[in-house]
Amino acid sequence: MKFVYYSFLITFSLLLASCKNSSSLSDPAVKTAEDAFAGNATPETYNALITSYLDFLKNHKEDKKNQELVLERALSASEKMGNKGQQVVFLNNLMKEYPNRADHNTNVLKMVQLLDSLNRLAPAHVMSLCYIKANPQDPKSAELKKTLPSIATPEEYILEIGKAIFSDTIKGFSEENARVYVDACEAYALTIPNDPETPEFIFKAAETSNTLRTYDKSFALYDWIIDNYPTHKRAPMALFMKAFLFDGTFADSTNSRKYYTEFLEKYPNHEFAKDAKLLLQNVGKSDEEVLKELMDKNKK
Repeated sequence: MKFVYYSFLITFSLLLASCKNSSSLSDPAVKTAEDAFAGNATPETYNALITSYLDFLKNHKEDKKNQELVLERALSASEKMGNKGQQVVFLNNLMKEYPNRADHNTNVLKMVQLLDSLNRLAPAHVMSLCYIKANPQDPKSAELKKTLPSIATPEEYILEIGKAIFSDTIKGFSEENARVYVDACEAYALTIPNDPETPEFIFKAAETSNTLRTYDKSFALYDWIIDNYPTHKRAPMALFMKAFLFDGTFADSTNSRKYYTEFLEKYPNHEFAKDAKLLLQNVGKSDEEVLKELMDKNKK
């Protein structure tokens, strides 16, 4: 897939936006790192700059305006250094956290190009198919069609990837195909965030991440549903599963209590409310303690 999607213009626009909004970001560590990188763009000054950006993102989660600005600047810096892997990371986060940006379609096309250049064909194809689905009359859609396999829809493409997870009768579960499936589901959600199927694909990706034991990814996917699709039917289960992971997998009493309680407060009539209440009562207890309590209760 050999497309050039006006990368110079995109980079220029990001730099322009960065300069335009520079006064709103006054973090001293970021400014020092930016000045050093601007004066001498080396791998060392770049790494220091990215570290300062990541620290800012971690420590200022509620500052959405400057979070967006930092992601733009990080993307611009990674473009300047030709670091495509980090371009994907920052562009992914920019699209995920700010899905209604005016440059969304441009960013989708840019991501397709990046993924293709990194030989990550499955998510690239899914994003292309989603772009075509959302923009059937766009001339870019006609260009994308020429490079795609014969599968007609992104849903069909993801279904085929899902089938491949268990297609090997000897090895059984394929971790490689499962990871590709997670990437494909995420690509769908990034490209068409307002599609009715998007929360379903995010939830399926989270379930697959649980199987892969990539729990940081699982939590991020559950939060994606909880934060962006709070009224969707998957939102309650995303919150329940978040609590359940903290409880059963990590034995984290503090967070499991927090999220079981939040679940019960938000969804007191949900079909899993009784389970959540029971699990909350037993948080932090050993199996022996739970069994003893049950036996004592039965004696009464």
